[in-house]
Amino acid sequence: MKEELERKLVERWPTWFDVNGSIKRTLMPFGFEHGDGWFGIVWRLCEQLEPAVNRLEKETGRKFEVFQVKEKFGGLRFYCDSSTDEIDALIRTAEEESTRTCDVCGRKGTTRGGGWIRTRCDEHGDGNA
Repeated sequence: MKEELERKLVERWPTWFDVNGSIKRTLMPFGFEHGDGWFGIVWRLCEQLEPAVNRLEKETGRKFEVFQVKEKFGGLRFYCDSSTDEIDALIRTAEEESTRTCDVCGRKGTTRGGGWIRTRCDEHGDGNA
C-alpha cells in the first residue's frame, strides 16, 4: 500500500500499528502488505474495532496491537495480539469483503488464479496494477 495511506492508518491508530518495532515482535515494520484498493476496508475495520478494542483494553489492562496486515490467497489477513468473539467477527467480515474487492482500485472484484491468487476487477485482472 502507498506510504501516505499507511501513514493515515498509523497516525489514526498509533498504538495499534508499531511500524518502527522489532520484527522479532511484530511484522508491521514491513508495512501494510496489500494493494491500495483495500485501504477503505482496513480503515472501516479499524473504526468498527475501536469500541470493542476499548472494552478489551479496559478488561485486560493490556494494549491491543496489530502484528500484520497483508494479502494472502486473494484475501485480506489482519492479525492481532488479542481478541474477542466480537473482534474476530469484525475481522472476518472485513476479510470476506476483501475477496469481492479489487486490491488495486477498490471496485468490485473476483478472486483470480493463474499463479499468484489476487482479487481484481476486470480492468486489473490481467495484472495491470
